[in-house]
Amino acid sequence: MKSGRAILLIGLLGIGMGLGAGFLLGRYVWPVRYVDVAPVDLRSEWQAEYVRMVALAYIREQDPTLARARLALLGDPVAVLRGMLTAGSPPLSPAARAAIAELLRALEGTGLQVPAGGSP
Repeated sequence: MKSGRAILLIGLLGIGMGLGAGFLLGRYVWPVRYVDVAPVDLRSEWQAEYVRMVALAYIREQDPTLARARLALLGDPVAVLRGMLTAGSPPLSPAARAAIAELLRALEGTGLQVPAGGSP
């Protein structure tokens, strides 16, 4: 009877040590690193950062086709930009707000005004 308990105790101790070693290796030694993640898979605050970067890149490159293709990874580019300008959840700097508004005007082909909440 004692040898049965000893085997059970050794087995449980081995499982516990294996789980602990696996946790330490997976968490600290070889953690998961995400690379080349699609923008649609990012959290909302990182999606907003992606939109800001696309708008600022558009200001530099002046290529609406490229900007439209980049924003299409998140859905309808015009809807994404309008959502950024009307939603107050990620606070936008005046430069980012102006860049997003200019890109929106370029994609729509109209002279859309910047919504209240920031000055371009």
